[in-house]
Amino acid sequence: MRLFTVFFLSGTLFIQLLTVLPSLVWLGLFLSASVIVAIFCKTRSKIITITLFVIIAFSSGLFLASFSAQNQLDNKIQNDFQGKDIILQGKVIDIPNHRGEGIRFRFKILKAYLAEEPHQELRMNGIVRLGWYQKNQEVRADEYWQLRVRLKRPSGFLNPGGFDYEKWLFTERINGTGYVRKSKEGENKILATPQWWSLNHLRETIHNSIQAKVTNYSSAAVLSALVVAVRTNLSDHQWDDLRKTGTTHLVAISGLHIAVVAGFAFFPIMLLWRVFPRLNERIPLRVAGGVAGVLFASLYAMLAGFTLPTQRALLMVIIALLGLLSRKHYSSSVILASAMLAVLLLDPLAGMTASFWLSFLAVTLILIFLNRQLEQPKFSLIKLQFVLSLGMLPLTLLFFGSASLSSPVANFLAIPWVSFVIVPVSLIALVFMPISSVISDGLFKLAALAIEWLFNGLGLMSSSSLSNINSAEIPNYYLLIAFLGLLFLLLPKGFPARWLGVIAFLPALLFSVEKPKHGEFQYTLLDAGQGMASVLQTQNHTLVYDAGTRLSDSFDIGKLVVIPYLNSKGINVLDKLIISHDDIDHSGGAPSIVKALKVNEIMSSSTAFLPDRKILKCVTGQTWVWDGVQFEILSPDKSTQGNDNNLSCVLKVSNELHSLLLTGDIEKKIEKRLVANESIRKKLNSDVMIVPHHGSKTSSHQEFIKAASPKLALIPAGYRSRFGHPKPEIVKRYQSLNIALKDTVSSGAIILKFPSNNQNMTTESYRQNNRRFWNRL
Repeated sequence: MRLFTVFFLSGTLFIQLLTVLPSLVWLGLFLSASVIVAIFCKTRSKIITITLFVIIAFSSGLFLASFSAQNQLDNKIQNDFQGKDIILQGKVIDIPNHRGEGIRFRFKILKAYLAEEPHQELRMNGIVRLGWYQKNQEVRADEYWQLRVRLKRPSGFLNPGGFDYEKWLFTERINGTGYVRKSKEGENKILATPQWWSLNHLRETIHNSIQAKVTNYSSAAVLSALVVAVRTNLSDHQWDDLRKTGTTHLVAISGLHIAVVAGFAFFPIMLLWRVFPRLNERIPLRVAGGVAGVLFASLYAMLAGFTLPTQRALLMVIIALLGLLSRKHYSSSVILASAMLAVLLLDPLAGMTASFWLSFLAVTLILIFLNRQLEQPKFSLIKLQFVLSLGMLPLTLLFFGSASLSSPVANFLAIPWVSFVIVPVSLIALVFMPISSVISDGLFKLAALAIEWLFNGLGLMSSSSLSNINSAEIPNYYLLIAFLGLLFLLLPKGFPARWLGVIAFLPALLFSVEKPKHGEFQYTLLDAGQGMASVLQTQNHTLVYDAGTRLSDSFDIGKLVVIPYLNSKGINVLDKLIISHDDIDHSGGAPSIVKALKVNEIMSSSTAFLPDRKILKCVTGQTWVWDGVQFEILSPDKSTQGNDNNLSCVLKVSNELHSLLLTGDIEKKIEKRLVANESIRKKLNSDVMIVPHHGSKTSSHQEFIKAASPKLALIPAGYRSRFGHPKPEIVKRYQSLNIALKDTVSSGAIILKFPSNNQNMTTESYRQNNRRFWNRL
């Protein structure tokens, strides 16, 4: 069982390394042939038998994972339907997330039609994630609606250190995203209300009741997360405290919470069996307690909406309980392997999620630790917490790019407080909701008070200098080696040279991020959608040029893209932040950056986006030198007037042999002025240029392009930009001058390294180099 599970898991993981899925036909034939050979092969060689067994296990996992992944890819929104008005009929399958900018919800498609051809049904199914940006719009869980929408295939940003949104959509089984359009002929209408027994409707009712009963908004948000798995109301400040203390798992209905609830089920059964001893003659206490545990755990999983992570956690708990209740003795590793195999059969793509790994590896560490403790008379909870926190540290860095050194203390205090105080009180309050509102309200308020105390403590710990460390591009295999080193340290006493496990930590601890040498500089144009955000590094200095857009609290390029990139480089101080001009798609992320990092100086043509900070106006002629690299502002001059675009700070960066021109959103008027100024015209010539205004037809005058004469031009643009950037005629203009073009839509982040000698600069397209089968081309 254990050997089969390990290699079955390996097969499901193998596809994560692929850019294209393997052929299901060839995989099926290979697996069938392997099984036939194993059945009819009459050999006494253990090596051959084990090899066949391993091959079958690996290819079985690979086939099932590939089949599941291919099915998901086949259900993606078709290219032909992108950007067209479509009438959908279907069901709201989650609790809608109400935000200031509108509502977001998941919608299961039952029927689909083109708005222009309402009588021809489309072959479209699956789940899409929709936004409805209309004030006072009400949408309820499990309601049936007809909606006029525009859809696109799953798409996200790809940047070093950034979150792979496309992977998340894929693992959540979401086939497309979009938004509800204004109804033209009454298309947007409710078709049916939820049934009284509707699960999500019940969860939403409980969620709304909690929000109404608990006056403290922050505590109410945590209660909804712990009771009905609605985490959308948690504030940014709460997430920061949880992340910086390594306690984000506490607000998820995970295997830990479900196991605790299952454990609590034993207490009423134990009490009942003590009062009526004869019950034990009919049903043993262990069996009755186990059945009650499974029942309680299932009810709690139901409250969480039976999401895939919750299903996995419930399955683990059920199998563990069955193993413990069995009259046969099964080792903990066999029970763990059985649970893992069951989870993978339920969801062959589970290995793509962080929750799968964190759950199983945490259990593995606990089992190893407990086996070691059998040799000792006393069990130490503090030791266990230390082992868990240390062991999960490299994994947390691997999956999330950051971790907390204060997490051992934070978890040691928070886990029992949440598991044995907040969760039980909250669930008892839930039980009393239909019985006594007075008792229920009192218990919810008590739980809310306990949450306040919890976050007061987490807030103190999150302010510690140890609250957050970043992986700073530590290679993944270094982090895996560190985790294996910890497992080696935890081997039973008497195992020779266990101390050598410490050596496995050295590669990760000693790793340092490569920096440009003196005279060199590196420029990264980040994949930031409609807008621009970029980072320039010299040997000892860092400059951010533009910070991307901010559409809402949940869509801030400063937080989503720029800060994670800087963290991945180990950068926590900016020498200079330049915001080219005060358009939201260039300045929107600046407040988040200034809040998260120390910024020594800010330059811009405007001060409106950061009214509380001192901002130096950028003016033609300003120069400075960092580590042998020269910087010069070419525009605007003191007489420049016009719209924000034409006030953009134009920056020239150069060393002795290479140069880069950053243009912001300048339009033809400024381009012509720069070309007409003889002294500036000479400075426009560059190896690389950012295409002005994202490739808009209002910019990129032919004489300006000729004056710059770049070898490579970069276009910061968004996937299926609503402005149509870059315009086809602009692209042709650059191509006619034999200038190579790259854009962030197809390349993701574009990383350029400018050497200090006469060697050619190097160019890396992050999407092309790191693309996997779930990412769009």
